Amino acid sequence: MARPRKKESEKRVVQVNIRLTFSENQRVNDLAKAVGITPANLIRQKLFAGKFPPIKHSPIEIDLYRELHRIGVNLNQATHWINRNESPGEYLSILIQLSKTVNHAIKLLVDDGRSG
Repeated sequence: MARPRKKESEKRVVQVNIRLTFSENQRVNDLAKAVGITPANLIRQKLFAGKFPPIKHSPIEIDLYRELHRIGVNLNQATHWINRNESPGEYLSILIQLSKTVNHAIKLLVDDGRSG
């Protein structure tokens, strides 16, 4: 099934070019990535709506969440094995290390939220 055709009045046919410094371009790209839209749509929304769209999540938060999720899965698996008395002896040291890593990451997240 094909995408529905747009009316002529809805088509974006006029192109406006602007020049940005490298740092300005990086800021626009970073913000667009955080919002989850293209840089052109970000600029268009700011220009016509007068405000930036809300930021969904920063890429750092998404990557950190994924890593914490992986650690949590490993921690749950190790805990499950230990509770069933099926774990090798070295799992206890791995479990302790994972627990320290999770606690450290949580501390960093909590402290980071208070800084700004």
